[in-house]
Amino acid sequence: MNPIQLAGSRRPRHLFTQSLLFLAVCEALAQGRPALAADASNDNPLDTVVVIGNRGQARTLAESPSPVDVISAKQLQATGQSSLTAALARALPSLNQPASSGFGSTSVVRPISLRGLNGDQVLVLVNGKRRHNSALLNNGTYLNSGSQPVDLDMIPTALVDHIEVLRDGASAQYGSDAIGGVINIVLKQNDHGGSLSTSYGQNYENGDGETARQTADAGLALPNDGFINFALDVKKQRISDRSDDASYTDAEGNTSLRHIYYGTGLPEARNFSLGYNAELPVNDALTLYSFSTYTRRNSEKPLAFHAPASFDGIATPFPEGIEDSLRFIENDYQFAAGGKGQLAGWDYDLSTTYGQDHAEATLRHTYNLSYGPDSPTSVDTGVKTFSQWTNNLDLSRAFDFGLPKPTQVSWGLEQRYENYKIGKGDYESYALGDYSTGASGNPIPPGTISGAGTTPADAAEKGRTSLAGYGEIGQDLTDKWHVDLAGRYEHYNDGSGTTRNGKFSTRYQLTPILALRGTFSTGFRAPSLAQQIYSSTSQSSINGNLIDYRNVAVDSSVAKALGATTLKPEKSTNISLGLTLQPTDATSVTLDAYQIKIKDRIAQTGYLGGTDAISAILAAAGLNTNQYVTYFTNALNTTTRGVDLVGDYRQNLGAYGNLRYTLGFNWNTTEIDKIHASDIAAAALGADGGFDRQRQGNLKHGLPESKLLLGTLWSIGQFDVGLNLTRYGEYTQYGTTASYDRTFSAAWITDLNIDYHLTHDLTLNAGANNLFNKYPERTHLASTSGGYPYGNFSPYGTTGGYWYTGLTYNF
Repeated sequence: MNPIQLAGSRRPRHLFTQSLLFLAVCEALAQGRPALAADASNDNPLDTVVVIGNRGQARTLAESPSPVDVISAKQLQATGQSSLTAALARALPSLNQPASSGFGSTSVVRPISLRGLNGDQVLVLVNGKRRHNSALLNNGTYLNSGSQPVDLDMIPTALVDHIEVLRDGASAQYGSDAIGGVINIVLKQNDHGGSLSTSYGQNYENGDGETARQTADAGLALPNDGFINFALDVKKQRISDRSDDASYTDAEGNTSLRHIYYGTGLPEARNFSLGYNAELPVNDALTLYSFSTYTRRNSEKPLAFHAPASFDGIATPFPEGIEDSLRFIENDYQFAAGGKGQLAGWDYDLSTTYGQDHAEATLRHTYNLSYGPDSPTSVDTGVKTFSQWTNNLDLSRAFDFGLPKPTQVSWGLEQRYENYKIGKGDYESYALGDYSTGASGNPIPPGTISGAGTTPADAAEKGRTSLAGYGEIGQDLTDKWHVDLAGRYEHYNDGSGTTRNGKFSTRYQLTPILALRGTFSTGFRAPSLAQQIYSSTSQSSINGNLIDYRNVAVDSSVAKALGATTLKPEKSTNISLGLTLQPTDATSVTLDAYQIKIKDRIAQTGYLGGTDAISAILAAAGLNTNQYVTYFTNALNTTTRGVDLVGDYRQNLGAYGNLRYTLGFNWNTTEIDKIHASDIAAAALGADGGFDRQRQGNLKHGLPESKLLLGTLWSIGQFDVGLNLTRYGEYTQYGTTASYDRTFSAAWITDLNIDYHLTHDLTLNAGANNLFNKYPERTHLASTSGGYPYGNFSPYGTTGGYWYTGLTYNF
């Protein structure tokens, strides 16, 4: 059994021991403190004040002309999820995080989908400042392929106070990537107190997926009523696996059924995160501020099992076969500093923000067959680094023009520099050794069995600078009618060009309890630097079988021969119409309908190969004609339509405590209006130009069209009991032909969380996610590895139920 198999099968008792030790310390600290019943808030959520969605003036959710959700740290913790993205997906009906059993980085950097769009079509802010993207590209995946999202899990959750989610296009206000909306992560601002927390959990079946986590945060006072908040977050996650047994033939030719593959599930990961948030008032006109986060993550994902029959008569370091794995070691950080205050009647905010994600990739338990028995078994495949430096000047001022309320005027400037670098791998990861042919006489391809590392020819680096200016005017024309106009100009020097975008928002209070709101905006997303230069050789799965494929850079000769052209920005038009209803002090409802049209949407082509025309193109480029090829292109025009419904009701039961009911519903559908195929691509690949039925089908139907959340929180005495039901609608995983399509039925997922307040400061927590151990249906697709019995992706995962317990001490 190889090390990855051992990691997946051993019970990590030391993780549980660490958690028990932490529990004992917290219990000792809490001795002698009085017990206190849990509070149950009756505050109306629509009265929550938010800063996102409009410049210069904070407004409540009810007053916002755009739909905004606010998720508190307590709500995130109550989901029982061990990552920030997974917790958000449990709390918001319009946000999904499909659990992927795919290859490479997709199961490590799990992309989100807001209103059916890719993760990199959603802008992420921290304290209102742009967050950098991950260095890892979601390459060769069924969903979100080609996306380079922000990795929310690199932010220590112990530092998060709440999260604001703007469900509306906002490129005119915040710039590129805000086609689907904006996620603003607001950090804690405490000047005293803090908390210590520990948790432990694992999957019901196989006892795998064990996760132990310890977090801490503390606030300290600074002069002049300032503060600094520190946080620490440490997590260890063991591998989850749901692969089936598969046929295995050893070196002597004996065949048996064995569990040979551990790649269907979540990877092993170890996270260490820390951060701070600070403000220091200097005088009435100036407050200095700074925040920073740092995370080091070591993750490892099994790739495939390679049996002796694949050696073609060549001796290897693993005569009985081996399961290779891909390890990522990432160092991710963000630092921001600035000053804000008032000058000449203007509220100003001048800031600089720098962020970087540095990812080292290593193939382990692998070999380069052309090197024979002397092959190295661990090789570095190359380092990928994304860095971003952003400078902002924001100004806002209210002018009294004799209208019912002052006119709010905001404007600002932004300069941003981005750089993406792909470093070459170890020579043995891509080279051809002494064994150029096997016993069969077939040529041995260069590189490892896991795919070639980055060659010197594929190593690349590209940077760009963007300059932007924006303006926004907000005005209450009457006591009941608010309008907001925003515009933005942005120029890129990398060929992405210049964009001009605008947004109109309005809200009208029809009655004391009912208001209408609506927006119209244009938006854009500049092609990522990774999409422009990315090139790699890897593996994926088609119809349950492994294939080798090569993603070629869009400006390479082979991509151009297949019809690729220089990438253009995506451009969007967003329309939203909604209402807010507050029939009683304890009840609130919001309903919003939307349409998002995207032109020149960037996507990865399907796996191109298997035809004489493509083989000839590959041969002319000096590539292996037995592999498949993909590249990024402005493939599509799409239209996404949907409806969001959010409701909240609070009930006081007197001696029986308080109840809070929540409702969330999203219906979302995407249609392909047009496929852009060049004459070359159409001639060689058909009318779809290589964006095949599998890519089209997964884009339109890979996510459920509907998602329903029903939640109840019962607070009584020292107990908080949370019960949440989530219904995911039907979804389909498409194959290259209809016979490989698999449709998965709608499913109800039940989550239960119980908090018991032992004392005023000490809370014991226990619960279960997917309480009734629900799995998607089996695909019954033939698989030589035994992998993906429940499909390659699922909105609620493919590892079944998960239980957890924990303890939190507040001081």
